[in-house]
Amino acid sequence: MKLKYLLAACTAFFLVSCSNDDELPQPTQHGDIVGLNIKDAKYIYTSGTNTRSSSTQYRQIKKDGRDMELSWIDNKGDTVRISGSFSIWDINKKYLMINTGMPINYKPSFDEDGNRLPDSVAYGGYSYLIDKKTEAIYDLGIGLNGENAITDNKGNIYVMANMENNMGGGRLYKIHTQDISNLKLELYADNSLSFVVNNKGTCFYGYRYIRPSYGTQQFIISNFIPQTEYGNAFVSHDNEDLYLTAVSGEYDSYKLVVSKLNEKQELQSQIMAETELLDYWGRPQPNDIQVKWNERRATMLINVYGRTYEYILATRTLTEIPVNLSGFFTKDYSTYVTANALYARKSVDKLDIIVLEDYSIKELDLSSKGIDFRSIYTMDGSDLLYFAGFQYSTSQSVIGTIDIDGNVEITESTPNPITNIIQIN
Repeated sequence: MKLKYLLAACTAFFLVSCSNDDELPQPTQHGDIVGLNIKDAKYIYTSGTNTRSSSTQYRQIKKDGRDMELSWIDNKGDTVRISGSFSIWDINKKYLMINTGMPINYKPSFDEDGNRLPDSVAYGGYSYLIDKKTEAIYDLGIGLNGENAITDNKGNIYVMANMENNMGGGRLYKIHTQDISNLKLELYADNSLSFVVNNKGTCFYGYRYIRPSYGTQQFIISNFIPQTEYGNAFVSHDNEDLYLTAVSGEYDSYKLVVSKLNEKQELQSQIMAETELLDYWGRPQPNDIQVKWNERRATMLINVYGRTYEYILATRTLTEIPVNLSGFFTKDYSTYVTANALYARKSVDKLDIIVLEDYSIKELDLSSKGIDFRSIYTMDGSDLLYFAGFQYSTSQSVIGTIDIDGNVEITESTPNPITNIIQIN
């Protein structure tokens, strides 16, 4: 799985530049935007200073180490800087997705007297897929949020609409990418807040519905786990099997249940494991259960009211974990999850670490590294923390990795200040 979202809601879009990054005057006109010079990029980052006279730029570091400006490509073959605001996500090995405030080929309209008409802005913005190899851009026709996008084994992409488009409820779209010149968007689920999809297209969404891949028929979770209304779902490591987990039962007799769905002539379920919840109060609610893989042990961690249970697929057992893993499930700016640890920030340079191999706890101190770690992020499936920062000894912005023992490796350096960064798979 890739880094889904790191460079979002950045301020500035691009401007005219040639591929060698020389600063050239912007032409008065350019052709229609048809591409982005993203081929062979390893990182995209924003660069700028705190002075009002300097605007933020989007830049990239290529796989061969070249640091250059990120620019649009128009239908004349020229590179074009871009203005405005946008979000960008690394969707899969083939595509990036961007969401802009205005259409990339927007042209203002004027009335009969030559007065410019007010701009028409779509709630949720405008989204595009970008092919990493060909650099071509494809208009999706709607504003989407690529943070948690999922790709199935046929290359279809499942992605939520931006919240501004949701009118009180989330919408999940399936992007059929087989004919890239004629992209098809299917409204796959409505009124959804989260979703899980396996390789076959069986989809759990909205905390309570399952939609199988062979039709639009919907099932509520109680069809598979009795005496429950809300739950969550996860997929096996090969993305083939879909599992449901929920709190089942009545007051004073609640159980945490894990069930595996089987697709035959009809969708069926098999209870795999269950355990009593002795101190669980009240009826289950949509946000009561959170799930996430422990990559180090290849087990699923299930969080219920702040208590964490480990589901072991091989033995079909549920066991409570004796340490607080709440930060493992909730995204914020003070916790980071790698394949081998949960890092919780204690101060600017110190982090507490819960080692996922055995759930032991230790401290990581980065204060002696001579680096201002301005941005720390993770790549799903990796044991390492990744960072962008400033190295005092060289007065350079640097990009690199940190291992669980605090060893720092610098992989790239640039004189340009780095404010936000996304790493490209």
